[in-house]
Amino acid sequence: MTPASLARIKALIAVIVWGASLPSAKVAVAEVSFTTLIWLRLFSGVVALLLFLAVRRRLHPLPLREAARFAALGFLGIFFHNSIQAYALKTVSAGMSGLIIAANPIAIAILGSLILSERLDKTKIAGIFLAACGVLVIISRGNLSILFERNYSFGELVMVFSVFSWGFFSVLSRKALQRTSPDLGMTYALTFGWLFATIPFLMAGGPAEVQAVSTKAWANILFLGVFCSALAYLFWYDALQALPASEAGVFLYVNPVVAVLISALFLGESVTPSMLLGGAMVFSGVWCVNQLANRMQNGRKRS
Repeated sequence: MTPASLARIKALIAVIVWGASLPSAKVAVAEVSFTTLIWLRLFSGVVALLLFLAVRRRLHPLPLREAARFAALGFLGIFFHNSIQAYALKTVSAGMSGLIIAANPIAIAILGSLILSERLDKTKIAGIFLAACGVLVIISRGNLSILFERNYSFGELVMVFSVFSWGFFSVLSRKALQRTSPDLGMTYALTFGWLFATIPFLMAGGPAEVQAVSTKAWANILFLGVFCSALAYLFWYDALQALPASEAGVFLYVNPVVAVLISALFLGESVTPSMLLGGAMVFSGVWCVNQLANRMQNGRKRS
Protein backbone atom coordinates (compact mmCIF):
# COMPACT_ATOMS: atom_id res chain seq x y z
CA MET A 1 0.00 0.00 0.00
CA THR A 2 1.39 3.40 -1.00
CA PRO A 3 1.68 6.27 1.53
CA ALA A 4 -1.01 8.18 -0.40
CA SER A 5 -3.43 5.22 -0.24
CA LEU A 6 -2.83 4.84 3.50
CA ALA A 7 -3.40 8.58 3.93
CA ARG A 8 -6.76 8.30 2.12
CA ILE A 9 -7.82 5.46 4.42
CA LYS A 10 -6.89 7.54 7.47
CA ALA A 11 -8.80 10.55 6.10
CA LEU A 12 -11.87 8.35 5.57
CA ILE A 13 -11.66 6.91 9.10
CA ALA A 14 -11.32 10.42 10.54
CA VAL A 15 -14.40 11.80 8.79
CA ILE A 16 -16.49 8.73 9.67
CA VAL A 17 -15.61 9.23 13.34
CA TRP A 18 -16.37 12.96 13.06
CA GLY A 19 -19.72 12.13 11.50
CA ALA A 20 -20.54 10.20 14.67
CA SER A 21 -19.31 13.10 16.81
CA LEU A 22 -22.27 15.37 16.05
CA PRO A 23 -24.98 13.06 17.46
CA SER A 24 -22.70 12.26 20.39
CA ALA A 25 -22.08 15.95 21.13
CA LYS A 26 -25.82 16.59 20.80
CA VAL A 27 -26.45 14.09 23.61
CA ALA A 28 -23.68 15.46 25.85
CA VAL A 29 -24.51 19.15 25.37
CA ALA A 30 -28.08 18.46 26.53
CA GLU A 31 -26.66 17.75 29.99
CA VAL A 32 -23.62 20.03 30.35
CA SER A 33 -22.73 23.49 29.04
CA PHE A 34 -20.78 23.66 25.80
CA THR A 35 -17.78 25.16 27.65
CA THR A 36 -17.64 22.17 30.01
CA LEU A 37 -18.14 19.74 27.14
CA ILE A 38 -15.26 21.24 25.16
CA TRP A 39 -12.92 21.26 28.18
CA LEU A 40 -13.62 17.64 29.13
CA ARG A 41 -13.46 16.48 25.51
CA LEU A 42 -10.10 18.15 24.86
CA PHE A 43 -8.66 17.05 28.21
CA SER A 44 -9.38 13.38 27.51
CA GLY A 45 -7.97 13.80 23.99
CA VAL A 46 -4.76 15.39 25.30
CA VAL A 47 -4.24 12.60 27.82
CA ALA A 48 -4.73 9.97 25.09
CA LEU A 49 -2.22 11.64 22.73
CA LEU A 50 0.38 12.20 25.47
CA LEU A 51 0.20 8.52 26.43
CA PHE A 52 0.48 7.57 22.74
CA LEU A 53 3.63 9.68 22.25
CA ALA A 54 5.13 8.58 25.56
CA VAL A 55 4.78 4.89 24.64
CA ARG A 56 6.41 5.56 21.25
CA ARG A 57 9.06 7.78 22.90
CA ARG A 58 8.30 10.61 20.50
CA LEU A 59 7.39 13.25 23.07
CA HIS A 60 9.88 16.14 22.94
CA PRO A 61 9.74 19.95 22.98
CA LEU A 62 9.35 21.91 19.75
CA PRO A 63 11.31 25.06 18.90
CA LEU A 64 9.56 28.19 20.16
CA ARG A 65 8.48 29.33 16.69
CA GLU A 66 6.99 25.92 15.83
CA ALA A 67 5.25 25.72 19.22
CA ALA A 68 3.74 29.19 18.65
CA ARG A 69 2.48 28.09 15.22
CA PHE A 70 0.67 25.07 16.69
CA ALA A 71 -0.63 27.21 19.56
CA ALA A 72 -2.35 29.42 16.97
CA LEU A 73 -3.69 26.34 15.19
CA GLY A 74 -4.89 24.97 18.52
CA PHE A 75 -6.86 28.15 19.14
CA LEU A 76 -8.38 28.26 15.66
CA GLY A 77 -9.12 24.61 14.86
CA ILE A 78 -9.42 23.02 18.31
CA PHE A 79 -10.78 25.57 20.81
CA PHE A 80 -12.62 28.10 18.62
CA HIS A 81 -13.95 25.67 16.01
CA ASN A 82 -15.24 23.12 18.52
CA SER A 83 -16.68 25.83 20.78
CA ILE A 84 -18.84 27.43 18.11
CA GLN A 85 -19.99 24.00 16.90
CA ALA A 86 -20.95 22.93 20.43
CA TYR A 87 -22.77 26.25 20.92
CA ALA A 88 -24.70 25.77 17.65
CA LEU A 89 -25.70 22.22 18.62
CA LYS A 90 -27.81 23.69 21.44
CA THR A 91 -30.40 24.68 18.83
CA VAL A 92 -29.46 22.81 15.62
CA SER A 93 -30.19 19.12 15.02
CA ALA A 94 -27.22 16.78 14.66
CA GLY A 95 -28.29 15.78 11.17
CA MET A 96 -28.68 19.37 9.95
CA SER A 97 -25.32 20.28 11.52
CA GLY A 98 -23.63 17.51 9.57
CA LEU A 99 -25.19 18.75 6.37
CA ILE A 100 -24.11 22.36 6.90
CA ILE A 101 -20.49 21.49 7.61
CA ALA A 102 -20.47 19.44 4.42
CA ALA A 103 -19.42 22.68 2.75
CA ASN A 104 -15.98 22.14 4.34
CA PRO A 105 -14.39 20.53 1.24
CA ILE A 106 -15.34 23.51 -0.92
CA ALA A 107 -13.81 25.94 1.57
CA ILE A 108 -10.66 23.80 1.86
CA ALA A 109 -10.30 23.49 -1.93
CA ILE A 110 -10.65 27.25 -2.45
CA LEU A 111 -8.35 28.19 0.44
CA GLY A 112 -5.81 25.53 -0.61
CA SER A 113 -5.75 27.04 -4.08
CA LEU A 114 -5.37 30.59 -2.75
CA ILE A 115 -2.92 29.98 0.12
CA LEU A 116 -0.99 26.87 -0.98
CA SER A 117 -1.33 27.35 -4.77
CA GLU A 118 -2.77 23.84 -5.11
CA ARG A 119 -4.01 23.05 -8.63
CA LEU A 120 -7.72 22.36 -9.16
CA ASP A 121 -8.25 20.64 -12.53
CA LYS A 122 -11.61 20.09 -14.22
CA THR A 123 -12.08 16.49 -13.07
CA LYS A 124 -11.41 17.32 -9.42
CA ILE A 125 -13.76 20.30 -9.61
CA ALA A 126 -16.43 18.05 -11.18
CA GLY A 127 -16.06 15.50 -8.35
CA ILE A 128 -16.29 18.22 -5.70
CA PHE A 129 -19.34 19.71 -7.46
CA LEU A 130 -21.09 16.32 -7.68
CA ALA A 131 -20.56 15.68 -3.97
CA ALA A 132 -21.75 19.21 -3.15
CA CYS A 133 -24.92 18.64 -5.18
CA GLY A 134 -25.48 15.45 -3.23
CA VAL A 135 -25.32 17.39 0.03
CA LEU A 136 -27.81 19.95 -1.32
CA VAL A 137 -30.20 17.13 -2.24
CA ILE A 138 -29.96 15.82 1.33
CA ILE A 139 -30.45 19.24 2.94
CA SER A 140 -33.43 20.16 0.76
CA ARG A 141 -34.96 16.66 0.94
CA GLY A 142 -35.18 16.67 -2.85
CA ASN A 143 -36.72 20.15 -3.17
CA LEU A 144 -33.95 22.69 -3.83
CA SER A 145 -36.34 25.67 -3.61
CA ILE A 146 -36.55 25.06 0.15
CA LEU A 147 -32.95 26.27 0.47
CA PHE A 148 -34.05 29.75 -0.60
CA GLU A 149 -37.43 29.85 1.13
CA ARG A 150 -36.69 28.82 4.72
CA ASN A 151 -35.46 31.17 7.44
CA TYR A 152 -32.17 30.02 8.94
CA SER A 153 -31.67 30.18 12.71
CA PHE A 154 -28.74 31.89 14.40
CA GLY A 155 -27.38 28.48 15.40
CA GLU A 156 -27.36 27.37 11.77
CA LEU A 157 -25.52 30.53 10.75
CA VAL A 158 -22.94 29.88 13.50
CA MET A 159 -22.50 26.36 12.12
CA VAL A 160 -21.92 27.84 8.65
CA PHE A 161 -19.22 30.10 10.10
CA SER A 162 -17.47 27.02 11.51
CA VAL A 163 -16.97 25.83 7.92
CA PHE A 164 -14.49 28.65 7.33
CA SER A 165 -12.66 28.17 10.64
CA TRP A 166 -12.09 24.51 9.72
CA GLY A 167 -11.01 25.39 6.20
CA PHE A 168 -8.31 27.77 7.44
CA PHE A 169 -7.23 25.26 10.09
CA SER A 170 -6.76 22.45 7.56
CA VAL A 171 -4.91 24.56 4.99
CA LEU A 172 -2.61 26.25 7.52
CA SER A 173 -1.97 22.89 9.22
CA ARG A 174 -0.75 21.36 5.96
CA LYS A 175 1.76 24.20 5.71
CA ALA A 176 2.88 23.74 9.34
CA LEU A 177 3.35 19.97 8.90
CA GLN A 178 6.15 20.51 6.41
CA ARG A 179 8.52 20.76 9.39
CA THR A 180 6.80 18.81 12.19
CA SER A 181 5.56 15.21 12.43
CA PRO A 182 1.75 14.89 12.52
CA ASP A 183 1.56 13.14 15.90
CA LEU A 184 3.71 15.71 17.71
CA GLY A 185 2.10 18.66 15.91
CA MET A 186 -1.40 17.42 16.74
CA THR A 187 -0.45 16.89 20.38
CA TYR A 188 0.77 20.49 20.65
CA ALA A 189 -2.29 21.86 18.87
CA LEU A 190 -4.72 19.84 21.01
CA THR A 191 -2.88 20.74 24.24
CA PHE A 192 -2.97 24.46 23.48
CA GLY A 193 -6.63 24.16 22.43
CA TRP A 194 -7.40 22.60 25.82
CA LEU A 195 -5.48 25.35 27.65
CA PHE A 196 -7.50 28.02 25.81
CA ALA A 197 -10.70 26.17 26.75
CA THR A 198 -9.73 26.24 30.45
CA ILE A 199 -10.47 29.97 30.79
CA PRO A 200 -14.19 29.86 29.83
CA PHE A 201 -14.52 26.52 31.64
CA LEU A 202 -13.47 28.10 34.95
CA MET A 203 -15.39 31.35 34.40
CA ALA A 204 -18.63 29.48 33.66
CA GLY A 205 -18.43 27.30 36.78
CA GLY A 206 -17.40 24.17 34.94
CA PRO A 207 -15.84 22.34 37.95
CA ALA A 208 -19.25 22.27 39.66
CA GLU A 209 -20.84 20.80 36.52
CA VAL A 210 -18.30 17.98 36.30
CA GLN A 211 -19.47 16.50 39.61
CA ALA A 212 -23.01 15.99 38.26
CA VAL A 213 -22.15 14.44 34.88
CA SER A 214 -24.05 11.18 34.29
CA THR A 215 -22.56 7.92 33.06
CA LYS A 216 -24.29 8.41 29.70
CA ALA A 217 -22.77 11.86 29.25
CA TRP A 218 -19.32 10.60 30.31
CA ALA A 219 -19.48 7.85 27.70
CA ASN A 220 -20.19 10.42 24.98
CA ILE A 221 -17.54 12.83 26.30
CA LEU A 222 -14.85 10.13 26.32
CA PHE A 223 -15.84 9.04 22.81
CA LEU A 224 -15.54 12.67 21.66
CA GLY A 225 -12.18 13.09 23.39
CA VAL A 226 -10.34 9.86 22.69
CA PHE A 227 -11.74 9.00 19.27
CA CYS A 228 -13.00 12.27 17.76
CA SER A 229 -10.29 14.58 19.14
CA ALA A 230 -7.20 12.39 19.61
CA LEU A 231 -7.48 9.59 17.03
CA ALA A 232 -9.43 11.39 14.30
CA TYR A 233 -7.39 14.61 14.48
CA LEU A 234 -4.18 12.56 14.39
CA PHE A 235 -5.36 10.65 11.32
CA TRP A 236 -6.42 13.93 9.70
CA TYR A 237 -2.95 15.41 10.26
CA ASP A 238 -1.41 12.25 8.78
CA ALA A 239 -3.60 12.69 5.69
CA LEU A 240 -2.83 16.41 5.37
CA GLN A 241 0.89 15.70 5.40
CA ALA A 242 0.63 13.22 2.49
CA LEU A 243 -2.24 14.64 0.39
CA PRO A 244 -3.11 18.04 -1.10
CA ALA A 245 -5.58 19.88 1.13
CA SER A 246 -8.29 19.79 -1.54
CA GLU A 247 -7.96 16.00 -1.97
CA ALA A 248 -8.07 15.32 1.77
CA GLY A 249 -10.92 17.80 2.13
CA VAL A 250 -13.21 15.97 -0.28
CA PHE A 251 -13.46 13.10 2.22
CA LEU A 252 -15.36 15.47 4.51
CA TYR A 253 -18.37 15.00 2.26
CA VAL A 254 -18.74 11.58 3.89
CA ASN A 255 -19.20 13.32 7.27
CA PRO A 256 -22.85 14.43 6.81
CA VAL A 257 -23.87 11.06 5.42
CA VAL A 258 -22.58 9.36 8.57
CA ALA A 259 -24.15 12.08 10.77
CA VAL A 260 -27.57 11.58 9.15
CA LEU A 261 -27.44 7.78 9.45
CA ILE A 262 -26.31 7.77 13.08
CA SER A 263 -28.83 10.50 13.97
CA ALA A 264 -31.54 8.31 12.45
CA LEU A 265 -30.38 5.19 14.31
CA PHE A 266 -29.83 6.70 17.76
CA LEU A 267 -31.72 10.03 17.88
CA GLY A 268 -34.80 9.07 15.88
CA GLU A 269 -34.22 11.58 13.06
CA SER A 270 -35.79 10.48 9.75
CA VAL A 271 -34.03 9.21 6.61
CA THR A 272 -35.77 9.83 3.28
CA PRO A 273 -35.15 8.56 -0.29
CA SER A 274 -33.69 11.96 -1.19
CA MET A 275 -31.12 11.55 1.59
CA LEU A 276 -30.12 8.16 0.21
CA LEU A 277 -29.84 9.63 -3.31
CA GLY A 278 -27.76 12.52 -1.99
CA GLY A 279 -25.53 10.12 -0.10
CA ALA A 280 -24.90 8.13 -3.27
CA MET A 281 -23.96 11.35 -5.08
CA VAL A 282 -21.57 12.27 -2.26
CA PHE A 283 -19.71 8.96 -2.42
CA SER A 284 -19.61 9.14 -6.23
CA GLY A 285 -17.97 12.57 -6.06
CA VAL A 286 -15.40 11.34 -3.55
CA TRP A 287 -14.68 8.34 -5.78
CA CYS A 288 -14.16 10.60 -8.82
CA VAL A 289 -11.62 12.79 -7.03
CA ASN A 290 -9.66 9.83 -5.70
CA GLN A 291 -9.71 7.96 -9.01
CA LEU A 292 -8.18 11.05 -10.63
CA ALA A 293 -5.53 11.23 -7.92
CA ASN A 294 -4.66 7.55 -8.44
CA ARG A 295 -4.35 7.99 -12.22
CA MET A 296 -2.09 11.00 -11.78
CA GLN A 297 0.07 9.14 -9.27
CA ASN A 298 0.37 6.07 -11.54
CA GLY A 299 1.21 8.32 -14.50
CA ARG A 300 4.06 9.91 -12.56
CA LYS A 301 5.42 6.45 -11.66
CA ARG A 302 5.40 5.28 -15.30
CA SER A 303 7.15 8.42 -16.46
